[in-house]
Amino acid sequence: MPRKLAILIVFMFMLLLLVFLLYFIVIAAIEQLASLIAWLQTFVQNPALQKQLQPFLNFLTQIGSSPQQLVSALKQVAGYLQSAVVNVLPLIGNVFAVLINGIILASLCVYFLMDGSRFIAWIRHRTPRRFRVKANFFLDTLEHSLGGFVRGQIILASIITLITVIGALIIGVPFVVLLGVIAFVFEFVPIIGAYISGTIAILFALTQGWQTALIMGIFVTIVNGVLEGQILAPRILGQSIGLHPIISIAALLIGSQLFGVLGALLAAPIAGLIQRLVQAAWVAWRSNHLEEFVDVSREDASGELASFSATPGRTLNKGAPGE
Repeated sequence: MPRKLAILIVFMFMLLLLVFLLYFIVIAAIEQLASLIAWLQTFVQNPALQKQLQPFLNFLTQIGSSPQQLVSALKQVAGYLQSAVVNVLPLIGNVFAVLINGIILASLCVYFLMDGSRFIAWIRHRTPRRFRVKANFFLDTLEHSLGGFVRGQIILASIITLITVIGALIIGVPFVVLLGVIAFVFEFVPIIGAYISGTIAILFALTQGWQTALIMGIFVTIVNGVLEGQILAPRILGQSIGLHPIISIAALLIGSQLFGVLGALLAAPIAGLIQRLVQAAWVAWRSNHLEEFVDVSREDASGELASFSATPGRTLNKGAPGE
């Protein structure tokens, strides 16, 4: 089977599967959003239901708030959610526009899969000969860093979403599908995304009583603060990009402090790119100054230098094949 036909068949099958999956998830999420709005409206109008949250209301009183302020805030939230549903439904009904956009996006992706390598090869061969080796290495490193970041972020979001949904089901939190969608989407928002989805999860749990909300709060703290922040994110993103977890965390902190949310989002791939370029420059410089490194043989230096080439057969001190 021709390569282009195989790519087209596989892509269309995956696109069709994704459309069906998203359709059922969106429908379930909208239904649960409507249920959440109905619960909020019932809560603000039912004093008996408010008594279930009396310990939480007492806590609000102790910190200077009042139950009336909570009820007023919930009324505003219900109004916002109703407006959101009203605005979303026409978008879902506009199937034709969504279909056209989907076809355009799918076509671009298919063309990129089929001809993307030729486009990169065109850049490689049009680069002046004396810069070609460095340009090739930079393109390979850029592809490795960005591609690894996207793959790692999707894997991380999927794992956290799965853990959150399973935990919510066990604890007894309602609106699980809606919570899963929120958790997956906000995983792509750096730094504050996990806290936003965690807060929403606690609010959903609050509909079942303050005890359920307390358990969900502990669960969210463990998942987002410990499991994701200290274990999964540094390891998954670090391994995907080739970063040590310490460097990954440091890059996230520096990027967020200097450039805010955008800096935090791009910190990991940029750090991976810089790290690999610095390592390659160091190894290349050391291979040219072996007299200053008595414990490194020329064979070891040459092997380490060649290992930085992302494409087999290309090194930093030799031209591309055919030059």
